[in-house]
Amino acid sequence: MNDIVLEAQHVYKEYRYGVINNRTFKDDLAEKIAKIRHKENPMAKIGNQDLSGRDGQKFFALEDVSFDIQRGQAVALIGRNGAGKSTLLKLISRITSPTKGLIRYKGNVASLLEVGTGFNRELTGRENIYLNGAIMGMTKNDITKRLDEIIEFSEIGPFIDTPAKRYSSGMYVKLGFAVAAHLDPDILICDEVLAVGDVSFQDKCIRKMSELASEHTVIYVSHNMRTLRQLCSTAIYLEEGKLTYSGDLEHAISLYSGASHMGETHRDFSDVRHQGNLGRFVRLVEMDILDVAACEFEMGASIRFRLKMLSSVAVSGLKIGIQLTRAGSDILSTALSAPFADTKENEILTETFEMPLGGLAPGEYDARIWLYMVDPMGRMISYDIVPNAFRFAVTQNPGKNQGLLWNEKALGLFRMGDIERIKL
Repeated sequence: MNDIVLEAQHVYKEYRYGVINNRTFKDDLAEKIAKIRHKENPMAKIGNQDLSGRDGQKFFALEDVSFDIQRGQAVALIGRNGAGKSTLLKLISRITSPTKGLIRYKGNVASLLEVGTGFNRELTGRENIYLNGAIMGMTKNDITKRLDEIIEFSEIGPFIDTPAKRYSSGMYVKLGFAVAAHLDPDILICDEVLAVGDVSFQDKCIRKMSELASEHTVIYVSHNMRTLRQLCSTAIYLEEGKLTYSGDLEHAISLYSGASHMGETHRDFSDVRHQGNLGRFVRLVEMDILDVAACEFEMGASIRFRLKMLSSVAVSGLKIGIQLTRAGSDILSTALSAPFADTKENEILTETFEMPLGGLAPGEYDARIWLYMVDPMGRMISYDIVPNAFRFAVTQNPGKNQGLLWNEKALGLFRMGDIERIKL
């Protein structure tokens, strides 16, 4: 029978918008007084002053998440930004507790969630090793036995008796991982912190985690698919706070890269979780990509698409933006439109646009669409945002485009034109 070391049963985590803002009590008090007096919020961010209307509203960072992990597994936790990965890791690490549901595990957990987590900046590196070990439940004798090995692995030996406040972020990561990996944890959790370290140290950490995974359990979060393939064979895929898939790593990567939407020329956004602050005022409803049977375009082509939007209030100077991500990476490019509409109250708006792909490099891309306007003070106010709105591929035809073959190293990834409103 397989040994389950970590189990989550119908886990929910609920938060409230605007209730805790990582500010001082004085700032929170000033905001509340302004609200009672019906004054402008003095603490609002530029571009969003008193327009979100979400203060106190609830939302689920995690919703009905269930899974189990067995001893000896290296599991990738995959999902886009805001999918709930870090929230789940904090629940597993008992930094916070679930709103509903249950998380159970066997043994001790070592977590490396943020650079410098568990460090006291006034203490030396050596003193912080003992501090971290104590936090993880180790005795002083156990830490002392492993001390030389931890210092050697961390590669900061000459600075081990230097106060941590003088360390770089890379030194924090090196010492933090060395402590976590050498205190023999039953479950080791890493949340992308290795991205701060240099390449040789990252490779050394991957080898160490592979060793640990042979007898223990490793949960690793990263947007670097190459690293995940090196370490993991199984994955948990989160999307908008919900567990979409648990199983084979390659299938999870294909979901992350948006393969499920590849080739779709029509998208209905009614069942998609929108991210804009003001979607109740102006909302994206659906999208059609025109003139093609599948979302595949040759280099230098243009994407022509039609957007359907619903406006419940009058808005001046509505604009759209499209942000592209190379599938499976974090490299971004953005195309923007000029103002294309002044909406009326309770108006359904349908507009057609063209986005030149210019010299966009061959490959597959995910597109994120948002609706916004710029007020007279030059501040951008976002109304509605649809992540993963559509996915498309750019190809090059050597026979047709001779002389246009792409040299990614020399030419880079992105050279897009602006979005233009067109009439068909």
